[in-house]
Formats: sequence, structure tokens, C-alpha cells
Amino acid sequence: MATQEEIEQHYDIDNEFYALILDDKYLGYTCGVWDKAENIEQSQADKFARLCRYAHVKSNSKVLDVGCGWGGLSTYIGESFSNTKVHGLTLSTKQLEFIKNANNPIATVELSAWQNFTPPEPKFDAVISIGCLEHFATYEDSISGKQREIYKNFFDWCLSVTTPEAYVGLQTIIITRLPSNISELRDSWLVHKIFPGSALASISDIQEAVIDKYEISEVSRIGHDYVPTLQAWIDKMVLNKDELFSRYGEELYNQYTEYFEGAKRCFETGYFDLYQVSLKRAQPTRIFKT
Repeated sequence: MATQEEIEQHYDIDNEFYALILDDKYLGYTCGVWDKAENIEQSQADKFARLCRYAHVKSNSKVLDVGCGWGGLSTYIGESFSNTKVHGLTLSTKQLEFIKNANNPIATVELSAWQNFTPPEPKFDAVISIGCLEHFATYEDSISGKQREIYKNFFDWCLSVTTPEAYVGLQTIIITRLPSNISELRDSWLVHKIFPGSALASISDIQEAVIDKYEISEVSRIGHDYVPTLQAWIDKMVLNKDELFSRYGEELYNQYTEYFEGAKRCFETGYFDLYQVSLKRAQPTRIFKT
């Protein structure tokens, strides 16, 4: 798994840096849903709406947000459901400070990896994880075949921290195949460079990891939606180019522009894809003789 130092290398540049790139309301740093959205903010709200539906979030729910970012999910839930609480986990000190300073009455947050988190009673009614699974296994884990055991451990942990009726709403980038040319290999390298200690799962990794733990209830495959999401971030970077240059320098600006453009090509070609999944706790289906 990516260490706290590796997570902070990317996410702790500065909260204001990301505010100059991401949407103004949610600071959503993952793919939005563009079925009906006409702008980046609405696409983020539509993403949260679908994942809340997938996780069966209701009024009075207690929700665990694994990899909570800057708290966009808790902002959305606070506007959409009554008497609901959201507890976020992050390894970014800057994100932790941002959420605490936001004073969202339904949101709590702590600096913790999921492996180190022991929930208070009562257990959670839903788990939502958006763009966090990508950080659970390192490139070295994937090369050595250890990634599936890591994902299995995560889903076991989800079972342990939730009520028997709880669902999991998961959004994660998937790698679909080996690179087919040098350009795809380079773009993949750019993504790994910008996110040290992280690697993408395959869909079969996820399918195997949930066997006898969760059944897949609903799925949306929306890798194409990352293209307008990334383009919206690029457009806002261009809009704020002078301020980004003056505050953070040309090198960092160019690094992120190159990263966003490379990632966009990966989704355009289908080399990367993105899945949103609703997971329902599996029930025993076999009777064995003793």
C-alpha cells in the first residue's frame, strides 16, 4: 500500500493548489458522471448520488468514507440526507486539516489507513470508497501477484466494520490490458510517477477478491466519463495559469498538465477504464454434511 509519505507527496502540495484545478464546491479529485451534467460540479454531485444509491445510504445512516479526499462526499450527503453522519479516513495531513476547518456538522475525519482503523460501536451502515483502491497495492505487489490478497483483506475488513445489511459503494480505475504501444506505456509510466506506491487493479482482481464476501449488485462502467473530467481540470488549470505559475512554478504546472493529458489518452483508448460497483454482503448458499 502507498505509505503516508507517498500519499502526502501527491496530495499535500497545498490545498489551494487543488482549489485552482478542481471544482469549487466539492473539490472532487475523481471522475464525475456526465450522463446529464453540463459542468464539472454537477458531474461530481451526480457521481456522489450514484455511489450513495449503490451503498444504500439513507437518512440516519452512519457512513464510512475510505479515502475521503477533501470531504466532497460528506458535503453532498449533508445536503441530501437528514441525520446522517460521515466518518472519513485519509493519509493526507492537508486533507485532514481542510475537513476539520470546514466545520461540516455531519463530518468527522482521522488520519488513518483502513488497516489501522477500528470503528466505534455501532458499526457503519454503509462504506463508500472513491478512487482509493488504486493506492492499496504497490506496483511491486502487482508484479509479485500479492495484490489480490490485499484486496481480499480490504473486503474482509469492510465486513468487519459494517452492519449485516450494509452495502459497499466502490469507484475505482481499472487497467484493462497490457499496453499496445510505446505511447500507452509512457502514459502509464506518467500515472505511476505521479502516484508513487500505487498500482491499478484489473476487473478480475476485484471479482476474485469479493468471492464469498460480497455479491456484485450493480455496476456502471464509465471510463469514458474521465475524458471530460480531466478536460475540465485542464481547462481550469489554463484559466488559472498565471496564479499557478506564480505560486507553484512552471515545472509543477507542466507536470500536472502532462499527467492529465496522458491519463486522458489512457481512457480515450480504453487502456484504462473506471468501474462503479454496488456490493451486497454475500449469504451462505451451500449446505454441507458433517
